[in-house]
Amino acid sequence: MARLFAINALLCIGVSSASAQNYFASTQEEFGKNRIQEKRFEWVTLTSNNFEFNYYRGGDKIARNAAKFSEEEYDRITELLGYTPFTTMKIFLYNSPKDLAQSNIGLTAPVDLDGGILNLAKSRVQIAYTGKEETFRQELIRQISRLFVYDMLYGGSLKEVLQSSLLLTVPEWYMAGIAAYISENSESPATLDRLRIAVLKNKDKKIANLEGKDAELVGQSIWTYIALRYGKDNISNILNLTRIIRTEESSITSTLGISYNRFQKEWKEFYVNGAYANATPKIEEATISRPSVSPRIELSKPKEKLVLQKGEVDTDNYEFDAENVMKSLANETGKNKVDAGDKTSPKPGRYRETLKIKGPFAYENIMIANDIKTEFLMDPVRRIGMKNTLVLNDLLENHSLKIGLFIAPIIRNHDIQLEYNNNAKKIDWGLGIFRRSISLGELDSRSMYLFRPLKINLPSAATASIDRRLFYNKFSAYANYPISNKLRVGISPFFLTTTDINLLELSTKTLTTNYLGYKAEVVFDNTTPLYSKVLLGTRAKLRLERNYSLASSSGNFSRLVVDARHYQRLLNTFIFAARLSYSRSLGNSPKVTFLGGVENSVNRTIEPSNGQMDGIPNDLRDILFFDYAGNLRGFNFAKLFGTSHLLTNFELRLPLAQYFSKGSFSSSFLRNMQFVGFSDIGTAWYGSKGPFNRQNSLNTEQIGGGANPFSAQVTNFKNPFLIGYGAGVRTTILGYFVKADYAWGLEDAEVGKPKFYLSLGYDF
Repeated sequence: MARLFAINALLCIGVSSASAQNYFASTQEEFGKNRIQEKRFEWVTLTSNNFEFNYYRGGDKIARNAAKFSEEEYDRITELLGYTPFTTMKIFLYNSPKDLAQSNIGLTAPVDLDGGILNLAKSRVQIAYTGKEETFRQELIRQISRLFVYDMLYGGSLKEVLQSSLLLTVPEWYMAGIAAYISENSESPATLDRLRIAVLKNKDKKIANLEGKDAELVGQSIWTYIALRYGKDNISNILNLTRIIRTEESSITSTLGISYNRFQKEWKEFYVNGAYANATPKIEEATISRPSVSPRIELSKPKEKLVLQKGEVDTDNYEFDAENVMKSLANETGKNKVDAGDKTSPKPGRYRETLKIKGPFAYENIMIANDIKTEFLMDPVRRIGMKNTLVLNDLLENHSLKIGLFIAPIIRNHDIQLEYNNNAKKIDWGLGIFRRSISLGELDSRSMYLFRPLKINLPSAATASIDRRLFYNKFSAYANYPISNKLRVGISPFFLTTTDINLLELSTKTLTTNYLGYKAEVVFDNTTPLYSKVLLGTRAKLRLERNYSLASSSGNFSRLVVDARHYQRLLNTFIFAARLSYSRSLGNSPKVTFLGGVENSVNRTIEPSNGQMDGIPNDLRDILFFDYAGNLRGFNFAKLFGTSHLLTNFELRLPLAQYFSKGSFSSSFLRNMQFVGFSDIGTAWYGSKGPFNRQNSLNTEQIGGGANPFSAQVTNFKNPFLIGYGAGVRTTILGYFVKADYAWGLEDAEVGKPKFYLSLGYDF
């Protein structure tokens, strides 16, 4: 017993891929890319005044140069942003881009929040040395600047990040542009010419929709224009105001005193008409030199002086005595006089610390909370419940621990999940535990469908009172071998137990079966995120699972699953999404998959039954292996079931945000709204003869039985494929993504009455 306890305690440390059957196959199937580790790094740490640098063998000089570059720019960056971080930034330095490609930072699933992709990996910086000092310096400053802005807008702790991100979303140009502006001399003629080309290229596009390098260059041009036209002080004013009022448009309008449309117009004209060539940077009020004004740029006129009464002072337009100003300036300059050739020299009146570099020290690998997620799930068997997930990982994300808990209103209905993943070496591996508990009590039409695959076809109006507890416990390990960053193969051996306890009749023997098995899969994923939960590209999975009963070979079964998805952008506005789902269960005890309705549905309607057979099966453990393949809209839930299924989903998605900038809507309800047109085609069948076999759930109907002395099984001759089509809308309500669909079903050339579906969670 002690040995068994020790084994279980070890497994409790973590898990991977330790889940039961697919209750949410459409939205919660995991894909993901890979990082390939060719060699192992022994990290050490070096600290400076305001930064922590982590590097490995051969990187000591790189780290010391990075410390010097970072500290030289620290005052300039914080002064320009008007913000000083409260924590020490951690910077990971790689000797080459090839080494950087091995990093797992950012691999852990991001926290997806309202309207944007937020990855807490941004709380640290990783950068590769390319061999060119100036390029390395510029990229280092760009990364530091971006992280400072991120920390400024969202806060440093996970709690602050989650709270801020629910309300604050900024377009890509905003963050990328300010980082690029700070990292290079954006006011040089060569840079201004390059920015003009970017503006001309994108002048007819909505800046909020720009991506990648275009977003960065256009964003850099906007911040440069603000600095030249309105002064650098207004950059920090805009950034700080964005944190408060949550939109970049309102922040710019309030700070600069003009409408956002006018601002955009004047910014474009500034570059398109070549006005930047004659622009002179606006001199800050702290200096006494008069600004040289370009004829193309009108500086703000001072306010008219007030008519003052005796003893009153106009504080807005007060003018100091010129002689006193000159004396004060000379005195201040004398106190702060430094060598003009020293690049580290601070501005007059600002104290700069002497550069202090300590180390190297042994690297301290700490665990951080990278993901906290709470979501409501409409479980197909236990109905509404809350799923809570916590992900912990080390700074390098080589090790991660995932803890999951699903709880329904009846506590006996729950799932407990633990996952440990080790991605430090080329072969990723992990351990896992999953426990599912199902409590079946008062049964009515909402749950009677569970018994149909068990050969008990109860009337729709029937009720039954039972007290059965079903348990599913799985202990697993896994190993994944990445062939490339887009393709991997994996194997996962496991041991699982299923239990059925009848609490109404305790004299009844408890049914328990132990299985040994394995799961093998091939996963391909080349998708890239467009924005929150919207992908472009292709992802696919081929999975084979075999289960061998330790009690009798009659309980052996296997399941082959194919899930392929493609996301394509059309006309730069629409997203076309397609999904193919196929499964087949074989063996002496094949298991069932259900089709019909909508996954995670709030208002599902169960397919009615004409059966009149009474009774409750003695063994309910097959319920633990039921699969639910995904959406087949236009039909009732559990319309079809069989040991094999084929399902296709096609959706044309139109995000409303494509037509408006993110700041146009203060409401997340409108900002995240999207419209969808869809079509689903699916079928399910028993045996190996394919969907056109007459012996399937659609063509087979049970008549009579029970109190009726007459009983018969009627076989129809219908087209086995069901087709659903319709339209829907999606948006965020109180932080949760809600979908509403209206669909018609085509069955055997006859269109049924339309059905309305309300469901939670994102699309596939």
